[in-house]
Amino acid sequence: MKPARLLRWYPRAWRERYGQELLALIQDTLDDGRPTWRLRLGVIWGGLLERGHQARSRAVKWLTKPNQPTTMVVAGMMVALLPANVMTLPSPPRGSQVAALVALLAAVSLTAAVVAADGLAALPALVRFLRAGGWPKIRRRVAWAGGATAVAGGALAGLVLAFGSRSATQLNASWGYLAAWLATGTAMAIAIALWATAATGTAKHLTRAPRVRAVQLLLSAVAGIMVTVVLATLNFWWSVTQAPPWLAVGLVWLALASVDAWRRIPQAVRRGRRLRAAASGTTIVNPSARRTHGRHRF
Repeated sequence: MKPARLLRWYPRAWRERYGQELLALIQDTLDDGRPTWRLRLGVIWGGLLERGHQARSRAVKWLTKPNQPTTMVVAGMMVALLPANVMTLPSPPRGSQVAALVALLAAVSLTAAVVAADGLAALPALVRFLRAGGWPKIRRRVAWAGGATAVAGGALAGLVLAFGSRSATQLNASWGYLAAWLATGTAMAIAIALWATAATGTAKHLTRAPRVRAVQLLLSAVAGIMVTVVLATLNFWWSVTQAPPWLAVGLVWLALASVDAWRRIPQAVRRGRRLRAAASGTTIVNPSARRTHGRHRF
């Protein structure tokens, strides 16, 4: 096996960035011009570890990314289900139900606070953009998002008015409620997706200072984690009001949020530092850029 062929065990992106350095390291450790079995196994094992690391990172990113269509659909469906859960609560509610409701409201409030702080950080830039005549560039997206929100709000109100007087047993046996819930949840998911698209499109037109962009990167990372926390608390709420098995889903979601926090927040901090360094003309050396080379001990 030629030394260059050993690099095929690594992902393509890794080879393009570090391949030449690893190949030079292999060349320095050759025995009579041929790789030893120990060297081959070491390179193969390192490549498999790197592929596993990248696969794990992609899986966590996909499952916890707040703009993923799957997450939006789940969020819309669960928001549409929330009125029915509230209306069918026993009187007086159990302690676990009160605790789940408080946790849900707290998660929603914290998420709203983070999103509001992110918006306030960009508010001066947005005002400058609108004063400069930028409204036509974002008008269509905002209009679509506003219209979708009105439709989703109307559907949710209609769901409450049409089925608010029925018990949990009657709702579970009603095909009409199931169809109305699916329609309302879909409308909610579309509204969330359109607002996310409008916010992303607007941000591309704004001119913000590097410090403001660094703060927004951190707030966006925290907001993404909080979306996952809100979905987890919704599952907790559902587990104590409807189906206990959903408690396991909530625990999985919280675990994913914890894992994602270790990835998103440090990345946001590093990107913010690079933005500020680029604005000041300095260079930051990333000590983690060569983390994978330490795996090879030939």
